[in-house]
Amino acid sequence: MTSSQISQAKSELNAELDSLRNSLKNKDEEIGNLKSEISSLQTLVEIEKLKVDLANLKALVAKESAKKKK
Repeated sequence: MTSSQISQAKSELNAELDSLRNSLKNKDEEIGNLKSEISSLQTLVEIEKLKVDLANLKALVAKESAKKKK
């Protein structure tokens, strides 16, 4: 192998390495975004559960109030 061929191979490998690093960086960003979305969805689920619990409590209070009026 000549010095020129070695330099060319090194250059190609460095370019491929840079490409892989960029790809990894993009994947890391995508994972971060997905984690954020999951966290938001968990919060929304928790909010909906609290709404259901509140509605159930209101219904129970109304039922108890109706019993006391009789």
